[in-house]
Amino acid sequence: MLVSDLLLLEEGLYSNIAVIGNKEIYEYLKNTLDNELIDIDFIEDFKDYTRNQRVYHRVINSIKDVDYKKIYHSIHHQGWLITTPEIYEYELLQLLEDIDFVAINETDKHITAKRMHGWGK
Repeated sequence: MLVSDLLLLEEGLYSNIAVIGNKEIYEYLKNTLDNELIDIDFIEDFKDYTRNQRVYHRVINSIKDVDYKKIYHSIHHQGWLITTPEIYEYELLQLLEDIDFVAINETDKHITAKRMHGWGK
């Protein structure tokens, strides 16, 4: 499954995407989704991840050792987290639920999870 298939981008709406740790995914998205409505940031090391809240509409993570609570706060309401198969762990599903992500799904060892407005702490 292609990560771009999981992005669920709404046609014609602005979207800010963060790709953490996987330059290949970043380059692919940059080459296939290049337009004025989509901004894609590459974060090579999680220590460089933003401290700002509600910055991204989609976050694609390929690094195991990250702070998912920090990622949760950086995602816009109704935004998505997508993890790649190389960091898949079944326990991550429960961790994301504990952090208040909703609509958590597993597809081919990709995990998608949504942040909803008004949910969570």
